[in-house]
Amino acid sequence: MTELSLNEVESLAAKVGRGAGFSWGLAEEIGRGARRLAQGGFPWADALLALAEKAEAMQAPSPAQAEQWRVHRSETDSTTTLCPVRTAALLIDDPAILQAALMHLRNVGLPIWIVGVLAAPSAAGGFEVAWPTASAWVDRQGVMPKAPGGAWLTPAADVTISPGAAPSRETRPPRRTIVDDVVLTALGSFAARVNVPASESSRAMGAGGGSVDEE
Repeated sequence: MTELSLNEVESLAAKVGRGAGFSWGLAEEIGRGARRLAQGGFPWADALLALAEKAEAMQAPSPAQAEQWRVHRSETDSTTTLCPVRTAALLIDDPAILQAALMHLRNVGLPIWIVGVLAAPSAAGGFEVAWPTASAWVDRQGVMPKAPGGAWLTPAADVTISPGAAPSRETRPPRRTIVDDVVLTALGSFAARVNVPASESSRAMGAGGGSVDEE
């Protein structure tokens, strides 16, 4: 087992997100989301590995889906698995969708990431995010389980999001987290994809010591 600080969690998760094919902007959202999940005591590392492994199989919300959420606040059919990160980012960017009433999202992959990413400073107010086997409160202070237990690593589920204030927090969130070494090694393989080996031309242009080291 390895102990990581929350800063290390955020940095690692951002690199894993980028290595899994997300844009840098979304990778940073993944980093912040992982940090919030770690603070709340959620299985962030296992959730991050599952996200990286399944990223290519999940789809971003279509413009038609976004419009349906905006107008009807639910969707009747969904044959594809929604990417939770891209879905949550869209909801944050379009507050009109989130505010005022209960909304339903069909077939969301790894819904724990809706929880993590929605707990953003830019997210207005608080929400309860729920699926059949788990639910959590989300607000600017972070993430809190609504009840003990819960199947947080559900591969895909229908999700409901409803506005509401989270209960007051009585305990101070942890500043460090423990990660299984096998999971950490697997995450490292995704993070390593971000690091491009230096070429001879890049060294000659100043990346590293170049062909001549005068020190």
